[in-house]
Amino acid sequence: MTAAWTFLGKIIPLYLLLIWFFTCKHWWYHVILVPTVMYGYQLVSAVYEDVSTVGGTIDTNQLIYLAPFFIAVLSIVYLIRIKIFDRIYGIDLSEIERENISPFSPFSDKEYQEIKEFREEADVDDNITEEYYAKL
Repeated sequence: MTAAWTFLGKIIPLYLLLIWFFTCKHWWYHVILVPTVMYGYQLVSAVYEDVSTVGGTIDTNQLIYLAPFFIAVLSIVYLIRIKIFDRIYGIDLSEIERENISPFSPFSDKEYQEIKEFREEADVDDNITEEYYAKL
């Protein structure tokens, strides 16, 4: 009787997670593999412990064996997320490098160069000084 409850407690969520995985249309559906594999592994280990003569407690130390799988799936899903958001928002890191933006300065090198050019032009003509202060 206890074995039936244990098996049903693992088969029903596994079945529902598989349905959800195969019918999900979102980009993150690979994350559903994590609990699916966990329930599958628990079901297989419960059947093995029930069939074998080695008696032990069910569902102990299983996360240790599944942790590498979890880490691999979550890293792949995160990389997929980064690629999707880069395409959606059009983030181009080469443009940031071209602008020479310093993380420690409120101005980029390009802006410092423009300020320097305005100052040089201000020495030549006083009318440009007004434009210089207006642009600042």
